[in-house]
Amino acid sequence: MLVARAVLLCSCLLATMATHAHPGPHDQLAHVDRIIAEQPDEQSGYIKRAAIHSEAGEFELADADFNRAEALGPAAQVALERGIHFYRSGEPERAIEYLSRYIKQFPQDPSAYEYRARVARDLGDRQQAVADLRTYFSLQEQPNPGNYLAASDMFTQLQEPAQALAMLDEGLETLGLIPQLQRRAITLELAQNNLGGAIARLETLRTPLHESAAWKLEMAELLAQGNRSDEAAALVEAALTQLSHLRPTPANIELQQRAVELQGRLLTATDL
Repeated sequence: MLVARAVLLCSCLLATMATHAHPGPHDQLAHVDRIIAEQPDEQSGYIKRAAIHSEAGEFELADADFNRAEALGPAAQVALERGIHFYRSGEPERAIEYLSRYIKQFPQDPSAYEYRARVARDLGDRQQAVADLRTYFSLQEQPNPGNYLAASDMFTQLQEPAQALAMLDEGLETLGLIPQLQRRAITLELAQNNLGGAIARLETLRTPLHESAAWKLEMAELLAQGNRSDEAAALVEAALTQLSHLRPTPANIELQQRAVELQGRLLTATDL
């Protein structure tokens, strides 16, 4: 009985801790409502409540709170959250207007450039989006890796492959070896028929990917393209051995099939 009560008490405590650690929108709203009730003339409370309403898709309630906030203090203080709000509500031109207004007043805030880049991208203005992301990268100490991917994609769409690759390399230099950035760079290297560059980049992922069977097979496929059949065959054999000790999940079965197929192609090439 004592053990059961102890377990129940621990469960309740954990649930309470989780609730306090990650308050939901309802709890956040209740908290801000109390702040506004205590300080009805304070601008910040209305900005926070408007942002909560906006994120929840309650756009009319958000607009009402943003209007109230603008009446209580400097409009520039409201501009960032209201710009994000217009981005969410599908009004990109107004989002650009408010975000630009905020940037003019607070030019050192990286988040404003990040959001304006998103809006500019959605409007098809890739040049502006890339320019804003460059400013964001210069201001943000730890940029989101996804923003380097986004900037690289936009350079690719602008048919500037060298810039697309340079943007990924800038991210790798700033953040360290991020596999998702290096993998996108490998794709770009292959698109430009730079097999040697792709192989060199994949080699850097050997340790981060723990020489997995998937990594071995991917490297073997690249080496096979470069007529390095012996090295490729050795990696395929190692991948098959590794896979034979793993559970036959759908992913592992697919890898095994690819490995057997590549092994067959390599044997045929050797016979010829």
